[in-house]
Amino acid sequence: MIKLRPATFADHLTIAKLHTENWRLNYRGILSDSYLDNEVESERLKTWYEKLKKPAPGQFVMVVESENKLVGFCSLIINEDAVFGSYIDNLHVSSAQQKSGIGKMMMRDAAIIIAERVDTRKMYLWVYEANTNARTAYEKMGATNFETLDLANVDGTISPTCRYTWDDTELLLS
Repeated sequence: MIKLRPATFADHLTIAKLHTENWRLNYRGILSDSYLDNEVESERLKTWYEKLKKPAPGQFVMVVESENKLVGFCSLIINEDAVFGSYIDNLHVSSAQQKSGIGKMMMRDAAIIIAERVDTRKMYLWVYEANTNARTAYEKMGATNFETLDLANVDGTISPTCRYTWDDTELLLS
């Protein structure tokens, strides 16, 4: 049974663990090996501790559980940008659950939150250009690659990163 629910502070450890696992699995060649091998775990733990201890205004973090195990999470900041709208800050699904519909379920939930709380239905996220699986999934969900920029990563490296946008998140609700 799959369950979607709001994250609580108690989830910060398991969110950080899944985030670390996904980055180590999917971001080799994007982020430095040194960062992935030595720093990502403590850095992600600190990040999620802070995000869930003192949430930013308009921040919503949802988690997905399957058989009482966290298998996905999504962080949304509503009305984050005047031009692009609400921002999917993070979206991760465990490797064992990818392509199961969990990512789409979380995106749909983000669209519902946006519809209930803000006037504009615009949404965006950033995804590494090299992350072709995620890019394909977002395109299937109606997103458009608005631009690709060379952006600084958390480890100090630079990577081509795509801004994917939805002009109307209503597309995710059908």
